[in-house]
This record gives sequence, structure tokens and C-alpha cells, in this order.
Amino acid sequence: MRVVSRINRPMTRGVSSVMAGGLFAIAVVVASPVASGADKPAIDPEKVFKRKDADGDGTLSLEEFKAGLKEKALENADRRFKRVDTDGNGTLSLEEFKAGMKPKPAGT
Repeated sequence: MRVVSRINRPMTRGVSSVMAGGLFAIAVVVASPVASGADKPAIDPEKVFKRKDADGDGTLSLEEFKAGLKEKALENADRRFKRVDTDGNGTLSLEEFKAGMKPKPAGT
């Protein structure tokens, strides 16, 4: 998901759920005008992670992960959480969360 302003003024920040390449992304859409026309990322995984980490323990529980998801994204949230929780400890570290936001390689 990319948010770009067509006018020269700052846009607001918001939280959105995004589906990309079969993987999840819970994104803080950091939208600002792209004055130079250069591609800038619209998703900052660290900001998203920090906003979702309600208890501030540096990990996301399943409940924290699901918080704020729209109904469509909630349908597969448990399965996606388990797939991204690579160490199987029932929480997502920042590294696991970031890895889960990367696009799925073609052909997988």
C-alpha cells in the first residue's frame, strides 16, 4: 500500500492493515508529500510494532497482533501469527514481525 499526496501539504498518519503477497502487514501509513518524486517507503515496521506493543515488553502477543485489524484480516490472523512466530514461543519479536512484512518470494 502506498499513500502519496498529490498536493504539497502534510497528510495525517493512520493505522491500516495491508495484505501483500499472501503475507500480512499491519502498517502505520506514514504519508507525506513526495516532493522529489523518489520512492519512499509507506510502511515503518518499527513504528507499527511499537504502537501494537500495548504492554511495552518488546514482543507482540496474539491479542496485541490482532488489535485494530479489520474483520477480513482477522479471519487469517491466527494462522499468519503462527507462521511468522518462527521460534514458536507464542509472541512476535521485532525481527519476526519485520520478516513477516517482507514480500513473499515469487513462486512460493
